[in-house]
Amino acid sequence: MMKRLTRKLAAGMALMVAVPAVLAGCGGTDTEGGNSADGNGSGKVKLTFETSVYTEAPHKKAIDMLLQKYNEINPNVEITVHGTDYNNFFNKLTTEVVAGTQGDIVQLYPENLARYNALVEGGAFVNLDEYIKGTDLETKLVGQELNKLDGSYYAISSYAWGSTGIFYRKSLLEKAGVNPDDIRTLEDFKNAAAKLGADTNGDGKLDQYGFASVASSHTFTSSEWYRLVARPVSGGVYFPDGESGPYDPDRINVNSEANVWAAEWWQDLLKDSNATPAGTRDKKTTREMFWNGAAAMIMDGPWFIGMTRERDEKLMDDLGMIPQPVVEYNGQEYKPNPTMYPLVTMISKKSKHQKEAWEFLEWMTTPEAQEIIQLSGMIPSNKEYSGSEAYSKENPLAAKFLDYVEKDYGPAVMDPPIAEQGELAQIMQNAAEKMFVSQADAKETLDEAAAKMKEVMK
Repeated sequence: MMKRLTRKLAAGMALMVAVPAVLAGCGGTDTEGGNSADGNGSGKVKLTFETSVYTEAPHKKAIDMLLQKYNEINPNVEITVHGTDYNNFFNKLTTEVVAGTQGDIVQLYPENLARYNALVEGGAFVNLDEYIKGTDLETKLVGQELNKLDGSYYAISSYAWGSTGIFYRKSLLEKAGVNPDDIRTLEDFKNAAAKLGADTNGDGKLDQYGFASVASSHTFTSSEWYRLVARPVSGGVYFPDGESGPYDPDRINVNSEANVWAAEWWQDLLKDSNATPAGTRDKKTTREMFWNGAAAMIMDGPWFIGMTRERDEKLMDDLGMIPQPVVEYNGQEYKPNPTMYPLVTMISKKSKHQKEAWEFLEWMTTPEAQEIIQLSGMIPSNKEYSGSEAYSKENPLAAKFLDYVEKDYGPAVMDPPIAEQGELAQIMQNAAEKMFVSQADAKETLDEAAAKMKEVMK
């Protein structure tokens, strides 16, 4: 079944898209002045680094500084970064992997590994066991255990990680008489969001909302809902028990009673114009609303701290954060279990300089590199570095996530690490648009989504 799906995806993408061979793995074969970097050493090894976060200012700053420092240490290696915004990155990468034009180094999330590796017969990325197994890299990096396919490592968690929480504007909550420490449950959160909506201009129109959420064709339309509400009570929007296997059609969980309840709860939130604006098209828009004071709360990760600092340093004094709320359902309380997001990196089998690519990824795990990476706003992956007193003192808001994961959150739940996940995610997104943009009946919509997901998994 897996091979059939791989051939199906590859053939479909090859027919749909003509991919220019300008990026990529072939970039690793280039050297300056026509000299071979593998020969007499007079040329530079050129590598390409592909990531979805380079379009964001704090990540660009951190990655540029990272490459500058590495080039000082290794002047014979030149690394070029390319990527696109999050919403377009993954479809673009699919076409590149099918065509064999992906970067020498590709940065993704662990849940994406199986999907992209399976697009090519025999796998698109290098097995990294020889570099990682039996070394301290197995234990010193947050999320490294998530990077296995069939028991082997195909990525290294050498950059940074994050979870999600609720950021708020201190001044807006204080003005509305909302104490952030009182927001413990999801109902507390909804009530606070409704109270924070306001007509600040006195013209009879709302110009401030409690919570900035996405409701459009953007993938956050589904993911914000299931990260905040659905997964804590249902265990999974694709499969139960934390999106675990076996990944059989009869275990599809999207239309479970708990997920239907969660969808109806989210619909009620979206109907309240005080609580959240209608039809917000993307995450960029909701972030701007928060920064401009048009929204008092937003769900985001530690990267948002770096974004806020880059946007306006003065906003940092007004930036507060609380953990995601506890969800009450059928008389029980459920801890939030938001996805833990380590950005992890793979090496393309198409790369002509796999050894040099690995040396860069391994260097990224060092304290020297991790100190630069902290500028991204995410939490550096080296446990010893990010767990130090010095890091907490310098990054007090980001360090809160360490406490949330340890004390407030249950075990993180991520998308199923299967090749079919791309198709399942698209079905989920289509269903979310119907429910949260068009306000279609939640049970009917999720029943329809379940039937389609079962067909994919047959």
